[in-house]
Amino acid sequence: MTATTEYAALRLDFHGTHLDLEVAPGADIDGALAFLSTHLVAEEAKPGESDRDPVATLRVHAPDPERLAPPAGTATEDIYLRKSASEFFTVPARRAAVDGREYLECVKTGSRFRFDRAARVIDVTLGAGGHMDLVELVRDLVLKHQENTGAAVLHATAAYRDGEVVLVTGAKGAGKSTVLMELVEHFGYQVLSGDKTVLHELPDGSVVAAGWPDYPHLGYGTIAKYPGLKEIAGIGDDYTPAEGHAFSPLGKFAVDPLPFRDRFPSAPVGVRVAVAALLHPAIGPGERTAVEPLTGSREEHAEVLRANVESAFDGANAGWHHYLDDHRAAHAAQRDRITGILSGVPAWTVTGPGDLTTENVPPAIAGPAGVAR
Repeated sequence: MTATTEYAALRLDFHGTHLDLEVAPGADIDGALAFLSTHLVAEEAKPGESDRDPVATLRVHAPDPERLAPPAGTATEDIYLRKSASEFFTVPARRAAVDGREYLECVKTGSRFRFDRAARVIDVTLGAGGHMDLVELVRDLVLKHQENTGAAVLHATAAYRDGEVVLVTGAKGAGKSTVLMELVEHFGYQVLSGDKTVLHELPDGSVVAAGWPDYPHLGYGTIAKYPGLKEIAGIGDDYTPAEGHAFSPLGKFAVDPLPFRDRFPSAPVGVRVAVAALLHPAIGPGERTAVEPLTGSREEHAEVLRANVESAFDGANAGWHHYLDDHRAAHAAQRDRITGILSGVPAWTVTGPGDLTTENVPPAIAGPAGVAR
């Protein structure tokens, strides 16, 4: 099937990665586009205007519980698009492969995908509440293509201000979101990225950072600090976290992204900016927040960064489809250069409860005024 006039044609772009969407009448993707719109540019596609081939054409059909099912009698296997400690973010599915195509059905929603590598087409039909299934597909394709073309993906939040960014990197539960929101709440920053940041090396050897659309997933210790955030997260005043969970990866809450964006403003769409500073938090209970220069050699700093580089190709659920091959090895040297360049950026550790003030924030991060709001 080829696109006809009854299909709306859209083009999604993320810093050199291009996906075409053909959307049938009755196919509602507004929720997915709203989620992605903070970082991906969606434009009406016009024939002959594209200067590059898309990674894939996503053909989104009207809802139909029978469409895109594998042939009767085809064996299926249970997999996950995403598996998380949070039930909200866990997406179980069934997969089948036949005649050179992969078929996938999301168990919770009934959304279906059919992958045709030879035709470079992925057919989609969304079930009730399935817009996040389409988001998961788009994010997976874009990140894998970005890595295949030399980008490094850092497990880091990112705060944007005045054409520069502060990266906050560390393991899950280190306090990246807490530090990000402290910078936004008190020092005039905007949210560029809430979970991972995409890093590109430019032809002149410099490195720039691009944000990434993620669903806010915040611990109670972070949520409770900011007026209005408990209401957005749906947490009542009578909630008490389990012992030790307020500052841990356990017991986190999914926060509706649209009111979250109203509460914590986002950076402009499509920006790629230089990294002005790095913060390495280890947030936890305590009476005092300490922000201290990161010690060690530059190579040791680079190793800290490399330990936080992640990949959509890795992990137990990374192979939920096989539309794109893994070509990261061709760009290993480039990713090492990226972390090597970032190791020269001023960096600090953050310990204690994570309250940032004019007394503990370095001038390079506080800004010229150095006055917290």
